[in-house]
Amino acid sequence: MNCIGAGRTGSTLCRLLSPYISISQIINRTERSAQKAVSFIENGSPLALTTGDFKTLRPADIWMITCPDDAISELGKALLESNILRDGDTIFHCSGALSSKIFDTTGRSKINVASIHPIHSFAQPEKSLTTFSGTYCAVEGDEAATSLIGPLFESIGALLMPIGHENKVLYHLSTVTACNYLISLLDLSQTILAEAGISDIGNTKPLQGLIEKTVDNFFQGNAQTALTGPFARGDVSTIAGHLNALKTTPPVWQEVYTSLGHLTLNIARSQGQLPDDNLTAIADLLDHAQREQKN
Repeated sequence: MNCIGAGRTGSTLCRLLSPYISISQIINRTERSAQKAVSFIENGSPLALTTGDFKTLRPADIWMITCPDDAISELGKALLESNILRDGDTIFHCSGALSSKIFDTTGRSKINVASIHPIHSFAQPEKSLTTFSGTYCAVEGDEAATSLIGPLFESIGALLMPIGHENKVLYHLSTVTACNYLISLLDLSQTILAEAGISDIGNTKPLQGLIEKTVDNFFQGNAQTALTGPFARGDVSTIAGHLNALKTTPPVWQEVYTSLGHLTLNIARSQGQLPDDNLTAIADLLDHAQREQKN
């Protein structure tokens, strides 16, 4: 297997896969980054390459592309137009938003294509080596390609989720909301805490226990069983107080609160515990705040 674009994701996957498949070339933009990846993988030969020069590539049965999304189309096109690919070879990428359709195999129908996206943060590659097993991976593409890379990923503990290529963007939206937006919300909560005068907190991390317990409750049950707080209790006056305090803060704080407030209110409604009057009063407060934001 050759890997193009071995950053944190590619390097980690190559290291994990190396006991199950021969790693041939690690192909990055610079010799330094390629060598760094090889040092981590402990396998393969480093190669610096531009999309215009494929003469130094070795043939491989499988090509894994783990470069940034914006470069996948160009790299795939260059690879498919080169003479390096043989009938029966497989190309796959690990993008969450893009499908295997990004590889235009017109005229090369015997080249197999797929995509597989692990729902995993590779921010700390060394840690990912021990935490990857049990990771869900969305996989789609040609049957010949998925039947090859699927079992390969299962050998390193992946849990496969077949998905239609037309649903990749919506699927990725889900993962971004869960991962990236969660970080934004955590950062905002810390910022608001500091605005309340609790900034010199050292290592006490006052929100950590609350966050961890909330997430644990969600995965132990669901949104309905995990939701607590003023929306779940129908505390109209508390929510009114929040909205009043937000009038003197950056506008985006209020936008986040009101938008997520409507979603949270829907969960509270589904719990079936609140009087309709409370639900209506909270919805009116959120609607009024949003109208004020537009004026």
